[in-house]
Amino acid sequence: MRDMASMHGSWRKVSETVPAIRLLGVTLETAHIHDVHWLLDSPVSNSGRLKQMILEIAQENGWAWKVQLLANPDAALKGASEVVATADSAILDAGPRWLNLARYAVREHVTGAWVVDLSDAPGERRC
Repeated sequence: MRDMASMHGSWRKVSETVPAIRLLGVTLETAHIHDVHWLLDSPVSNSGRLKQMILEIAQENGWAWKVQLLANPDAALKGASEVVATADSAILDAGPRWLNLARYAVREHVTGAWVVDLSDAPGERRC
């Protein structure tokens, strides 16, 4: 499950949309994660188009993904027993098992990405 932060009102496709979905797919496939369920916010305009795009990309690549439109995906994510891919603090604070999928995807597959580590763990500071 992956949460998209700051989605209010409407969604629109940008040039990065398809490559980002494909990158997440390759990342998940490389990590041998096959049971992927996307939850999209149905009140967000064009979320149905995003659902269709995700399903088409999944089908092209042989990924057996599920995509569901929900009125309030945050509630489902907060109560999930599955691992949730999110950076949303409200969901993280609710305590589900989580993973930073975006960070993992960039670290594993985006050569030369400029990453600024803002953690304050001793010995972990680096830019």
